[in-house]
Amino acid sequence: MIFVLKLSISLLPVLVFLLMLILMDSYKLLKPLIVILTILYGIFAAACAFFLQRQLMVSEQGLVLIWGPLSEEFLKALLPVLMLKWKRVGFIVDSAIIGFASGAGFALLENFLYLITIQDTNPLLWIVRGLGTAVMHGGTIAILMIFSAYITERFKSQKILTFLPGLLIAVIIHSAFNKIFVSRLFPSEYVTAAQLIILPLLISIAFIQSEKSLRNWLEQGLESSVRLLNAIRKGKFSDTKPGQYIYALREHFPVEVVADIFCYLQIYLDLTAQAKANLMLREQGFPVQPDPDVENRFAELKQLSKNIGKTGQRAMAPILQSSPRDLWQLYYLEKIK
Repeated sequence: MIFVLKLSISLLPVLVFLLMLILMDSYKLLKPLIVILTILYGIFAAACAFFLQRQLMVSEQGLVLIWGPLSEEFLKALLPVLMLKWKRVGFIVDSAIIGFASGAGFALLENFLYLITIQDTNPLLWIVRGLGTAVMHGGTIAILMIFSAYITERFKSQKILTFLPGLLIAVIIHSAFNKIFVSRLFPSEYVTAAQLIILPLLISIAFIQSEKSLRNWLEQGLESSVRLLNAIRKGKFSDTKPGQYIYALREHFPVEVVADIFCYLQIYLDLTAQAKANLMLREQGFPVQPDPDVENRFAELKQLSKNIGKTGQRAMAPILQSSPRDLWQLYYLEKIK
């Protein structure tokens, strides 16, 4: 019974916090299987960190304050960052959930190993492990992913350098957490209580701001796409700035390439408008029905992209103004067909 109690105290809080994050998400775009697989990856990352740190020839202080936090945060973040880079997650909220799920998996294995090796019946230790260390592991990667998702969206770039600020912040938080516990500057229960206030507050603020930004993006983006589609269908596209830009391309590209660019833009606008409309329906709790024609339109989009070529795609980029979030919505639409 004591073992079961210690196991529950050290493992359940981080899972409960993860569940709360999922329930806070208005759009519920992440499939449960993705979250579960990310938790399993976090467990794998913890095993890798355990074996890696046993091979490091550094002092205990260096391991606790530098190499431990660096290796653990890097391993925890690897899959979530790749999912963001590969456009498997598109919104800050989803990025935070995936990040916390990876950290939660990491904490599960770490606390379990700690449980079977440390024979200490003091309940305060396991409360600190469950509410303190475990939530810290999830919180640092959630914050890393929030920063990374914001930077990639803000600068419309997914280069590896855009993920370094979030990693640096996660390592600093982790190292400071370890430093406080090792040096015993403050009682461990005070540190745990402070963390339980600060980290959830930061993540909650990010959630609220992200959903507000997402709602504005959906409304403005849908209005813009519909307006351009209407102009195309009414034969007034040449009166718009994108239309004037495409007509200007006739001086630099063959007529058939310009025609393909025009067709690509029309299909792209139609798909993005449909994706945004689906997201708005999901937010309101309405079911989204798969479109049987989506697959054919994506196939046509890919064929047009080949016809246009690399140079033509670069010329058409200013019209599309595709941010990572815009590209993700196409991935989302393709997956619900």
